[in-house]
Amino acid sequence: MARKSSSLSKTFVWILLALLIVGLAGFGATNLGGRVNKIGSVGKEEILVPQYVRALQNEMRSASAQFGSTITFQQAEIFGIQQQALSRLVSEKTLDSETQRIGISVGDETVRDQLMEVRAFRGVDGIFDRNAYSFSLENAGLKEAEFEVELRDETARSLLQKAIVTGTVMPSIFAEKILEYLAEERSFSLLKVTERDLPLPIVIPTDADLKTFYYANIADFSLPESKAITLAKLTPDMMVGEISVSDDDLSALYEKNIDKYKKHERRLVERLSFLNMAAALDAKQRLDSDEIDFETLVSERGLQLADIDIGDVSQAELDAAGEVVFALKIGDISAPIESDLGPALFRVNGILAAQEKTLQDASKELKSQLAADKARRRIDTEIARIEDLLAAGATLEELSQETDMKIENVVYYNGVEADIAVYEAFRLAANMLSETDFPEVIRLSDGGILAMRLDEMIAERPQDFEVVRIDVEQAWKADALSQALTLAADSIVASVESGETLASQGGVFQSHANLRRDAFLPDTPSLVVSRAFEQTLENLDKIEAVSEIYIIQLNEIKAGGFESDIAIKMDAQINEQLNQSLSSDIFQIYMNEVQQRATVAINEQSLNAVHSSFQ
Repeated sequence: MARKSSSLSKTFVWILLALLIVGLAGFGATNLGGRVNKIGSVGKEEILVPQYVRALQNEMRSASAQFGSTITFQQAEIFGIQQQALSRLVSEKTLDSETQRIGISVGDETVRDQLMEVRAFRGVDGIFDRNAYSFSLENAGLKEAEFEVELRDETARSLLQKAIVTGTVMPSIFAEKILEYLAEERSFSLLKVTERDLPLPIVIPTDADLKTFYYANIADFSLPESKAITLAKLTPDMMVGEISVSDDDLSALYEKNIDKYKKHERRLVERLSFLNMAAALDAKQRLDSDEIDFETLVSERGLQLADIDIGDVSQAELDAAGEVVFALKIGDISAPIESDLGPALFRVNGILAAQEKTLQDASKELKSQLAADKARRRIDTEIARIEDLLAAGATLEELSQETDMKIENVVYYNGVEADIAVYEAFRLAANMLSETDFPEVIRLSDGGILAMRLDEMIAERPQDFEVVRIDVEQAWKADALSQALTLAADSIVASVESGETLASQGGVFQSHANLRRDAFLPDTPSLVVSRAFEQTLENLDKIEAVSEIYIIQLNEIKAGGFESDIAIKMDAQINEQLNQSLSSDIFQIYMNEVQQRATVAINEQSLNAVHSSFQ
């Protein structure tokens, strides 16, 4: 009987193993070890895991250098850096596939020459060093044969790419037309008409006027679809009053931040350094004899005052120069003093007196800080218990009875003015909240927590007239002013078209000559200049702003000069950009065609497996 049982057990084990093998095969495992060797292919060219890992690491290092701090893989995913790495690698493999197809390759001699050019492989004498070569590749996790194959492929890709884009030149007419467009100049007259230029003032609206306007524009005075939310919250501010702080804790925190409460006397200082003491003495003599002032002396050196400003400094921070500089008055310039940047003249621009805030004066601030810290820690210790209560099915009302959390009801929509809406975590959660969601703990930026549920959706509805009366009055006046300004502008346009001048129509008249498209007019909408370049000669146009209207009359159109140094440089830059754009477009079209022919295949499961190693 025992043997039969043993036999059945072995059979069961083998069945489990068979099911496990089938399961692994279903998940794309290449062997029982689950090792992933490649993430995809382009034609016959495989994209190996080490190649993708190196490409991804390089992209992440480049992004880290750009951001100024090391980024995590989660951050890299947010910015799509893994897609950039994969796209770059697919492009390289596409070119590799094409070079293989058409027979482009480079010989050993070319590879050798490329190796000789890599600075990292050179010794102290500047000549290729075998040990440096091996050491560099070992640090990069590459074998020599592997690196040389990649170098050979890269050189072949470069040859193919040059063959595709070399000689692509955009016809010169394109650059000429663009330059003609940018260099064109226009002259126009501009009349600004405001409320005080109207023939009649805007009347004061009656209640009937306001209500008519309110109902005619009811959508502007309605609340959007909203969510009625019940929430239980607990924040440090709610607990601060219940938390006591000892004098010892206050004293310890005060001493920890003593630099904040005791500030030594400081000076606002500029430092002008010289190469040697003789030059510094000569500069000081010129200043003393009033031959030159300090600002001009700085300009002679090709500097600006901002370049020599060292900010507010203490006597200790100035080292040996400290005693002399702190003896100067505001505006005084020191004799040459040796500094860490050589002989220098120091000028004092301001004196900041020493400041001290006693423990007693700072106690209120310190107590608030300590109490808030203790409250945050107390909330942290409560989170696990609150999560357990929610998991057990506790309602928010029951939560408020079992813990220090308080119930609050809020009607939420984007833009609502509610205290809880200042928390971004609340807004994000509230926007996604549905009636089927169960309450869960949400952490707030100040260390607080909340849990919430959606009670009902409230349809869009008008606000009561008396609640929005002020808004209605402002909107009514803005509308009435707009209509009055438009009528006045139409009358002015008619007068000018009948032979009168724009300058004689009242308002604020301006005349602008020889402006280009990128011109800036202070206190004038940017649309004025762009609209002037859309008009025909002697044509008038109107531009309505918030509380005024502008009338434009185009007077002259000039073709821009093409002989100036600026125009010649612009022409060269435009041609270069057009040629680069054409080369890029041609190369991308070629790449798209090759990828379709070669077939790009990416194994998402293998890709995810690689990404999981970066977590």
